Amino acid sequence: MDSAIHDFDKRQRAVTAKHRKLAQGYTTKLNRNGTIEHKPIRRVRFLSMKGLLLAVAGVFAFKGYLLASLGTEGYAARIGHLSDGTAIERIGAWLMGADPATLWVALQLQPYLS
Repeated sequence: MDSAIHDFDKRQRAVTAKHRKLAQGYTTKLNRNGTIEHKPIRRVRFLSMKGLLLAVAGVFAFKGYLLASLGTEGYAARIGHLSDGTAIERIGAWLMGADPATLWVALQLQPYLS
């Protein structure tokens, strides 16, 4: 009896999820059997503003950690080595350059790394 209730709940959750998707838009098609089917419109979600800000904050935190752990001279030497490389490496050197936000993060992390 317990497995029957579990199966019923699983089917009910699937139907509810499909109805939620259909409520946001659907297309109607006739399949090979002659049955009319409603399929939800697939929406491609772009990176939200929250996700973008989290990614940028993560990049600055990573750069700050590297700067704090390597020191300014070591970090500058590695960026200099990157800037002498291929076009991709030069772009990476430009992106990884020390900016005010990276310096601030490095100063905040310095006491914890020593």
